Amino acid sequence: MQLQFLITSEQRASGAMFMESLNDTVLAFIYPTDGRRTFHTFFCPPMRIIALGADGQVVFDEVITKWRWVKLPVCRYVIETGPKVDYRPYLQTVLSVAPDLPQLGSMDPSLRMDSLLFALLAEAVADIRRIRDAHRGEVRPEIQRHRFEAWERGQIVSSAGFLLDFSRAWNLPDGAVKLSYSVLKAEEPYLDEIVAASVAGIPWRHEFPNHCMRCGKSASWRPILNPTPNAPVEILWRYQRPENAIPICHHCTETLNLLRDESLQLDLVWGLWGPRFEAFWAWHRARKNNRLPRDWDMYAHPLWPWEFGGESWESGSGALRFAEPRPPHQVIRDEQHMQALRRGLYSKKFRGRQPGETPLQKLLDFRLDILQGEPR
Repeated sequence: MQLQFLITSEQRASGAMFMESLNDTVLAFIYPTDGRRTFHTFFCPPMRIIALGADGQVVFDEVITKWRWVKLPVCRYVIETGPKVDYRPYLQTVLSVAPDLPQLGSMDPSLRMDSLLFALLAEAVADIRRIRDAHRGEVRPEIQRHRFEAWERGQIVSSAGFLLDFSRAWNLPDGAVKLSYSVLKAEEPYLDEIVAASVAGIPWRHEFPNHCMRCGKSASWRPILNPTPNAPVEILWRYQRPENAIPICHHCTETLNLLRDESLQLDLVWGLWGPRFEAFWAWHRARKNNRLPRDWDMYAHPLWPWEFGGESWESGSGALRFAEPRPPHQVIRDEQHMQALRRGLYSKKFRGRQPGETPLQKLLDFRLDILQGEPR
């Protein structure tokens, strides 16, 4: 068992976010003064939250599921650990060590979270208003599937869940609460898939370079693998992920005869995305053959089952913390990947345009700032 003290604002903001499981870890949130605090379990594993007074008195002790807001009573210290872990042997250590720990970047607990909570509430209400405008009555699954993308539906059900949690402590309009229940009921058969889409299927093309990886001219991102004709709309976002696409212009597409050369398409996308395309391809084949693992936890690994990829983004992990779309910067490639790229880029002569080293290198060097946490 491992005890970790979180003493900076940054440490406390991250907490257990993006951890697959706390296992035997005990996280101790150390604050300089008493105060009421609001925690959340968004992007966190199921956990036990314990709130302590300055003298060690337990004022809150509950097992909390994912995607919840938790209002704690006045407390000095907060502990997060696995649901079945016995934290009591560590209480004396927390109480004896905490007063001597430095407080770095701490926030006054008297600062109110009204602005954050009301901003989240306003966003959730706006999502439910979209549902009201789309259905004009009973929430029907066929309208949901026709009117909204999977990632939008995932955000809407998250908003519905937030409103229902919020309604336990505050009075909300009956219409918003009833619509929230209706949305969750209508989307129940697709819940895991659309919640995965809400974090991993968001639009990305307008943020990525739109230059051809071969000649550098204006291009579009073209998907390579296609879903089966009878694929449910809830999974189509997976085929629109960047790991299944390459940026190439119309000129180079025609020059390479790309649309009629499947092996060349695979060379380019495999060479560009390396183990990330390999993991996606493993998911594609497994779904096509009805062999996806039965124990696949889409909340922990929304892109593909954990055994299909590596442990890091660069090596093909499909974990939640790596689910946000990002360009192929620092993807791990071996010589076979580079050979596949060269075969694709130079299989036909360039006709009046520059060779592809420079535009390809610009693409591989392009990066986005990926946020690693949220306020807690």
